[in-house]
Amino acid sequence: MTSDNFPVRPTRPTVREIVLIAFDREVSSEDAIAEAERRGLARPRYEDALYFGAAYPDVQRERPVVFLHQPWLGFFGRHDVICLWTNAGRRELGLVGFDDPRARDDRFAFVRRDPLMATGAG
Repeated sequence: MTSDNFPVRPTRPTVREIVLIAFDREVSSEDAIAEAERRGLARPRYEDALYFGAAYPDVQRERPVVFLHQPWLGFFGRHDVICLWTNAGRRELGLVGFDDPRARDDRFAFVRRDPLMATGAG
């Protein structure tokens, strides 16, 4: 992950309200996004993953957290999104394929919609 691929955009460095969704089966990214939309949740931005990981470091030690932001077109044409997980007790941040099936162990991070944005006032 570099600033060339994930440029810093003007934003307040705050954690928006993140809602984690888990499934009891393997799902696609589209399935997870559809469930989030049914719950009135919005897709995150990649910055949400960075702020969330810094604010809640132990959450990714429990189970992986996938952020289904707008995918980055990665190497070899793969669409990638950010995932937080643990490896031998170390916190890790990396990319996973948006089009790859997600494991039962993964949780998906979405954001609570801003009421002002939902009403068109923001």
